[in-house]
Amino acid sequence: MAGAQFVDIWINCPDRAIAERIAKAAVDDRLAACANVFPQISSIYRWRSAVEQADEIPLLLKSRSAHFEAVVELVSSIHPYETPSIVATELVAIDAGYADWLAAETREP
Repeated sequence: MAGAQFVDIWINCPDRAIAERIAKAAVDDRLAACANVFPQISSIYRWRSAVEQADEIPLLLKSRSAHFEAVVELVSSIHPYETPSIVATELVAIDAGYADWLAAETREP
Protein backbone atom coordinates (compact mmCIF):
# COMPACT_ATOMS: atom_id res chain seq x y z
CA MET A 1 0.00 0.00 0.00
CA ALA A 2 1.29 3.47 -0.83
CA GLY A 3 1.98 5.46 2.28
CA ALA A 4 2.02 9.11 1.14
CA GLN A 5 -1.17 9.70 3.09
CA PHE A 6 0.73 8.86 6.29
CA VAL A 7 3.63 10.62 8.01
CA ASP A 8 6.01 10.31 10.92
CA ILE A 9 6.24 13.66 12.70
CA TRP A 10 9.45 14.38 14.63
CA ILE A 11 9.43 16.98 17.41
CA ASN A 12 12.32 17.77 19.75
CA CYS A 13 11.10 18.69 23.24
CA PRO A 14 12.92 20.36 26.13
CA ASP A 15 12.02 17.59 28.59
CA ARG A 16 10.11 14.35 28.99
CA ALA A 17 7.07 16.00 30.61
CA ILE A 18 6.47 18.23 27.57
CA ALA A 19 7.03 15.30 25.17
CA GLU A 20 4.53 13.14 27.06
CA ARG A 21 2.00 15.97 27.28
CA ILE A 22 2.14 16.51 23.50
CA ALA A 23 2.05 12.75 22.87
CA LYS A 24 -1.02 12.19 25.05
CA ALA A 25 -2.86 15.17 23.58
CA ALA A 26 -2.15 14.06 19.99
CA VAL A 27 -3.28 10.49 20.64
CA ASP A 28 -6.31 11.61 22.70
CA ASP A 29 -7.37 13.97 19.88
CA ARG A 30 -6.80 11.15 17.35
CA LEU A 31 -4.30 13.30 15.48
CA ALA A 32 -1.79 10.48 15.97
CA ALA A 33 -2.29 6.75 16.32
CA CYS A 34 0.90 6.34 18.33
CA ALA A 35 3.65 8.37 19.93
CA ASN A 36 7.20 7.30 20.69
CA VAL A 37 9.07 9.23 23.38
CA PHE A 38 12.80 8.65 22.97
CA PRO A 39 15.61 8.90 25.51
CA GLN A 40 17.44 12.19 25.92
CA ILE A 41 19.75 13.41 23.16
CA SER A 42 22.20 16.29 22.96
CA SER A 43 21.42 18.89 20.30
CA ILE A 44 23.90 21.42 18.95
CA TYR A 45 22.35 24.16 16.85
CA ARG A 46 22.66 27.76 15.73
CA TRP A 47 20.15 30.17 17.29
CA ARG A 48 20.30 33.93 16.79
CA SER A 49 23.88 33.83 15.48
CA ALA A 50 25.20 31.79 18.39
CA VAL A 51 26.00 28.09 18.62
CA GLU A 52 23.95 26.56 21.42
CA GLN A 53 23.77 23.13 23.02
CA ALA A 54 20.84 21.60 24.90
CA ASP A 55 19.57 18.24 26.03
CA GLU A 56 16.26 17.37 24.38
CA ILE A 57 13.72 14.57 24.22
CA PRO A 58 12.74 13.45 20.70
CA LEU A 59 9.08 12.68 20.11
CA LEU A 60 7.79 10.76 17.08
CA LEU A 61 4.08 10.90 16.20
CA LYS A 62 2.58 8.44 13.70
CA SER A 63 -0.17 10.20 11.82
CA ARG A 64 -1.94 11.08 8.59
CA SER A 65 -0.45 13.70 6.24
CA ALA A 66 -3.71 15.62 6.44
CA HIS A 67 -3.25 16.14 10.19
CA PHE A 68 0.14 17.86 9.98
CA GLU A 69 -1.16 21.44 10.37
CA ALA A 70 -3.41 20.41 13.28
CA VAL A 71 -0.42 18.76 14.94
CA VAL A 72 1.61 21.96 14.45
CA GLU A 73 -1.17 23.95 16.16
CA LEU A 74 -1.35 21.45 19.02
CA VAL A 75 2.42 21.43 19.52
CA SER A 76 2.58 25.22 19.37
CA SER A 77 -0.04 25.47 22.13
CA ILE A 78 2.02 23.26 24.48
CA HIS A 79 5.68 23.54 23.46
CA PRO A 80 7.66 26.30 25.19
CA TYR A 81 10.17 26.94 22.37
CA GLU A 82 9.69 30.04 20.25
CA THR A 83 10.42 27.96 17.14
CA PRO A 84 10.08 24.24 17.86
CA SER A 85 11.31 21.71 15.34
CA ILE A 86 8.22 20.02 13.87
CA VAL A 87 9.01 18.04 10.73
CA ALA A 88 7.13 15.32 8.89
CA THR A 89 8.50 12.52 6.78
CA GLU A 90 6.07 11.03 4.30
CA LEU A 91 5.84 7.26 4.40
CA VAL A 92 6.25 6.30 0.76
CA ALA A 93 5.78 2.58 1.39
CA ILE A 94 3.87 1.03 4.27
CA ASP A 95 2.61 -2.40 5.26
CA ALA A 96 -1.12 -2.66 4.46
CA GLY A 97 -2.04 -3.89 7.95
CA TYR A 98 -0.12 -1.06 9.60
CA ALA A 99 -1.73 1.50 7.25
CA ASP A 100 -5.17 0.12 8.13
CA TRP A 101 -4.34 0.48 11.84
CA LEU A 102 -3.10 4.07 11.37
CA ALA A 103 -6.28 4.94 9.49
CA ALA A 104 -8.52 3.31 12.10
CA GLU A 105 -6.81 4.99 15.08
CA THR A 106 -6.73 8.53 13.67
CA ARG A 107 -9.73 10.66 12.83
CA GLU A 108 -10.87 11.21 9.28
CA PRO A 109 -9.32 14.35 7.76
